[in-house]
Amino acid sequence: MIRNILIANRGEIAARISRTCKAMGVKVIAVYSDADKNALHVREADKSIHLGASLAEKSYLNYKKLIKIALENNVDAVHPGYGFLSENPDFAKALKKNNIKFIGPSVSSMKSMSSKNDARNMMEKAGVPVLPGFSADDLSQKQILKRCEDIGFPLIIKASAGGGGKGMHIIYKKGEIINKLEAAKREALSSFGNESILIEKYLQNSRHIEVQVLADNFGNIYTLSDRDCSIQRRHQKVIEEAPATNISTDVRKEMAFQAEKVAKNISYSGAGTIEFLLENNNFYFMEMNTRLQVEHPVTELILGIDLVELQIRVANNEKIILDYNENSINGHAIEARVYAEIPEKNFQPSPGKILEFNFPNKTYLRLDTGYMANDEVSTYYDPMIAKVIAYGENRDDAIKKLSFALENTQLIGLKNNIDFLNKILKVPAFSEKKITTDFINKYWKSLMPVQEDKDILLQAAIVLYIRIRNFNKDNKKSSPWENANNWRHLANGFEKIHMICDKNNFNYRVKIIDRDSMLVENHDTTFNNTFTFFNSDFSKQISLLCNNKKIDLFFVKLNNEDVYVNKNGYSLNIKIRDKYYLELKEELSQGSMDSPIPGKIAKIFVKNKQLVKKGDVLVIVEAMKMEHSILAPYSGKVLKVNVNKGNQVEEGFTVVEMEVK
Repeated sequence: MIRNILIANRGEIAARISRTCKAMGVKVIAVYSDADKNALHVREADKSIHLGASLAEKSYLNYKKLIKIALENNVDAVHPGYGFLSENPDFAKALKKNNIKFIGPSVSSMKSMSSKNDARNMMEKAGVPVLPGFSADDLSQKQILKRCEDIGFPLIIKASAGGGGKGMHIIYKKGEIINKLEAAKREALSSFGNESILIEKYLQNSRHIEVQVLADNFGNIYTLSDRDCSIQRRHQKVIEEAPATNISTDVRKEMAFQAEKVAKNISYSGAGTIEFLLENNNFYFMEMNTRLQVEHPVTELILGIDLVELQIRVANNEKIILDYNENSINGHAIEARVYAEIPEKNFQPSPGKILEFNFPNKTYLRLDTGYMANDEVSTYYDPMIAKVIAYGENRDDAIKKLSFALENTQLIGLKNNIDFLNKILKVPAFSEKKITTDFINKYWKSLMPVQEDKDILLQAAIVLYIRIRNFNKDNKKSSPWENANNWRHLANGFEKIHMICDKNNFNYRVKIIDRDSMLVENHDTTFNNTFTFFNSDFSKQISLLCNNKKIDLFFVKLNNEDVYVNKNGYSLNIKIRDKYYLELKEELSQGSMDSPIPGKIAKIFVKNKQLVKKGDVLVIVEAMKMEHSILAPYSGKVLKVNVNKGNQVEEGFTVVEMEVK
């Protein structure tokens, strides 16, 4: 009987597994790296043990250390979650050798699917449809180029040993192959400890459909509905829903049949997912994930089950009897992944400290997260902060409820993709079920912040800041000379305000009309807006009129300079320089190339005194499992390279110095 479980993972999934364990009366042992010593999953565990340094390969990928900890603490089983070692057969084998249960499939089942290359070959032999492709392992560059040309472009490179969009790159022409292949290998090695690569034909207008399977050790196999995971950025899912829509009954049944066949062929047990690409009613096997999926909550909500509990019961060698059929599905569920990233900057990671995290408390909403207020989102791991899941009577109802959740979630302290997610839901094609894997690229402009909205938010932040500042002063001071209302003998004057947002400078002039109204102009007076307050209290929920148009905001004054303002999920962190007006100057930094993010130097392409052309890649920085290229902004000569491969750098660190030639 399983009485205590070591969770070999971190963050959201570790916290989520822990909650089910506690509901089952199972004790939880958490592990943590240096970066995670104060993390939520550590705080919620019955016991927590230090695993190693912050880098994943020295902690969460170190299975020998994990097994040592499991043995020292007499655990009955290990749950791997997803990512890291969740699909590593060597880890499962070592656990079995030490009489510790692995909450997942058998070693042989996992091994047959642990490599996308091997799984693809096996499925092709079994008659499951696959796309044209080949393994790039043990092939010369010349052979790889030839095989790619034979299949035809576009192609997709995949990390054979992993998933989650890591190590994936699309190839549109021959000249891109080698650089993207090398990048994929680096990412695969960093994320999964294995640089094996698969190259396949890329379908540009396909849908990503997956079938959830659950099997016990007594021959019972269930295909528990399907999910549509087509909304992706960087080949990583951001919106998932169940059941998948707009699929004919025949195709749905055939996919379920093929998924069950895959599970039978490898004698599978536990929870797993078979993923397909669907285009023009033709589907192709993509991979099998022999683990719990990130998006498993949407299946749980429409079926009323707990997949983690079922995983534990299978590992405990219990027979699973589910009264499941196609009529068991009740309602619709949609999940949105909240990331610490900046969508408009190509999803650049945005690590940092969460100052405040508010989420609406509704029975139809679910929040799976590994973070709370005052927690730190580290540069070392995936930037996902939370999963927001909405359940509705039907798809339209679920969309409406998820949009409400996103609009009423405040995540203060770091940039995030909440507004981006909400905009996806509001694109007409989404509600019309016109979804493919290129959805985000296709509707990119509709998903980006509108400059007018940003301008209004900036101005609203100023008037709210001034109002709170003046209210506090008016309550403390009685002298007219201490009054902060810009009072003059004839009329109130303008106050000049300088503010910084997203590293950009803004100058405004503000005039107090009366206690409840202010006028805002930009620095050259080309426009002005009048703001009027609805409520006189100073709660965080604020209603304003801007030129007679109502605006509902969430506003927090963090300190004397920093404020946060949010409107329907779109948020800005702003620094206000009270009473100081700086002339705007356009500056060009043509002497140094700075790291845009804190991260690790993955590769250096240049050396001192080397001549480079504008656009050449100088250095690649890896952060939060993503690579970011620092490009030469002009043609010139490298004066000095200030980093070595493997160095950890902070945001703004000058990695390369150049001069114009």
